[in-house]
Amino acid sequence: MNVDEMKDVREFRAGAPKPDRARLAKGRDRLSSAAERGRGRRLRADWRLAAVGAAAALTAVAVLAYGLGGGGHSGAERTVPATTRTVPGSVKEVLERAASTLERADPGPTPHAGQWIYEKELSATPGMWPKSTTQPEPEPKPRERWVRYADPRFENGKEGDDRSMRERLRFLDELPDDPAAVLKKVRAYYPSGKGSTQSEGEQDMSGLRVLFASQPIPPQTLAKMYRALATVPGAEVTDHLVRDLAGRDAIAVGHDDKGQKIRREILIDPHTYQYLGDRWVVVKDHKVSFPGADDIPDRPWKAGDLMFQNALLAAGVVDHKGDRP
Repeated sequence: MNVDEMKDVREFRAGAPKPDRARLAKGRDRLSSAAERGRGRRLRADWRLAAVGAAAALTAVAVLAYGLGGGGHSGAERTVPATTRTVPGSVKEVLERAASTLERADPGPTPHAGQWIYEKELSATPGMWPKSTTQPEPEPKPRERWVRYADPRFENGKEGDDRSMRERLRFLDELPDDPAAVLKKVRAYYPSGKGSTQSEGEQDMSGLRVLFASQPIPPQTLAKMYRALATVPGAEVTDHLVRDLAGRDAIAVGHDDKGQKIRREILIDPHTYQYLGDRWVVVKDHKVSFPGADDIPDRPWKAGDLMFQNALLAAGVVDHKGDRP
């Protein structure tokens, strides 16, 4: 693989949160390393393949655009309600409303080989690294990238879990209607691997989070994914709207498992039910130590801290790399 190819692979996997130094001290988390270096490896719970953002529906010019709706920020703030408005209903009721709405939407055009997926997003890992002599993390800035819809390097049988967008969308297009059958297929598509300690709910959430970052997902398919998400063991909806990194109101659907320290959340627009991004929320006070690194202090985390945030600002299908919808 030459320099240009390596650059494209990094862009394909850009946005994945970097492993913390505790993991680096142990040889790096294998899949976070794969996300940075472009190596095809098996999915793990903390792997985020952020190749492109998901979209529920496209306009006639195959573009999905979200307004920022407020200034983004990277501080590790508490997850207090963004508004007094509540999110009524159980996770199944909320996601059924979303699915029913999406089923009535225009499916939009389908991308084809030779086209590119455009994405603009905002990401932040506030406080991921322990405080040291390094400069504090700067305020996040919107990032644009272009990914081939059909990339032969990810369709050669050697890519492991690094599937092209065309492959992922074909998989999604074949999802059954039954939520249990959807989760079964997702587990098979993104297995947790031998020796994994993941619970079934954690594995479900890991695979779905990867697939939500596919583009463009037809609204009818997104409806199936929402119904499947509602049946993930441990899935819960936050009873109030939260603010995403871009300052927008969002419905937060996360996975709560006994003993876990971090909740992974999918963020959904409360009006259109489009995918807005995701984030990691600390749910249990703990600290991270760095064995063998005496100069690095322990990193404390408090319940409510935001460890990782990603906000999809705009996405679309274009004919050439560098084009914008």
